[in-house]
Amino acid sequence: MYNKTNIQKKLSKIKLIVSDVDGTLTNRDNEVGGETTELVKKLREKGVLFTFATQRIHSSIVPFARNLGIDIPIITVNGALLKTLDNKVVSSSIIKEKFVDRALMLADKLFVRIAFCYGDEIIYTEDNSVLRDFMYRLGTDYRLVDSYRNYRDNVLEIIMLGNEKRVMKYIQNKMNFPAKFFLTAKYYRSSSKLGVYHLEARKSGTNKKTGMTKLAKYMGISKNEVAVLGDWFNDRDLFEFGGFNVALQNAVAELKHQADYVTERTNDEDGVAEFLKLVYDSK
Repeated sequence: MYNKTNIQKKLSKIKLIVSDVDGTLTNRDNEVGGETTELVKKLREKGVLFTFATQRIHSSIVPFARNLGIDIPIITVNGALLKTLDNKVVSSSIIKEKFVDRALMLADKLFVRIAFCYGDEIIYTEDNSVLRDFMYRLGTDYRLVDSYRNYRDNVLEIIMLGNEKRVMKYIQNKMNFPAKFFLTAKYYRSSSKLGVYHLEARKSGTNKKTGMTKLAKYMGISKNEVAVLGDWFNDRDLFEFGGFNVALQNAVAELKHQADYVTERTNDEDGVAEFLKLVYDSK
């Protein structure tokens, strides 16, 4: 792990900084720090670009991107969509309808709540409305529909919610086998709601790492020219990309162990700005 005294040479090569949003870039009030906003714009003048890699859907992140002056693709839905503010789609990983149908069958059979994620909205039915209250996806547009019948195409992510770990694990296994080459499902404990488990299913090979790989290739930037920032378990994929990894002080221990640098400040203290300042000073 690097410290502030031996980090300058490494950071002088950075051309692209990619940050997670919730718990990393934004504070508990869903705000981006003023120092970060200023430094992103100053770094751009020095040829260092900034963007996001987030679980959120594209439309929910647009206000932040506009405020920061971002004009390169944004990685959203945990890598399933790479899209610019002017709606140029660089990459989109759509789930086949037969796997959407399988998820609906399992959710109905096992009394698990389910919703579908698209680039600009999450749709749900009345029976699944509780998902809105338990999903931590700020700024998201949710739309109530009568039935999922006409919304099974162009799905980027299937979201499920349940109270029993064993049930979510069972669904994960049923979704992954025999479709592992086409679909990847993972369940995890909610970070904000006790006794609640989420399951997310996306097209196989879709995560923040693959999203980051596609973005770097699109921009013609090598791994040693990229720095990424994160705080939570789903940022492990982002760290596996192989660039310079930065964990915020509030990050989970596992991510800190993977990090090349851990900020002294948390997301509520504008910890991203701490790292951006180091990059700025290295230029």
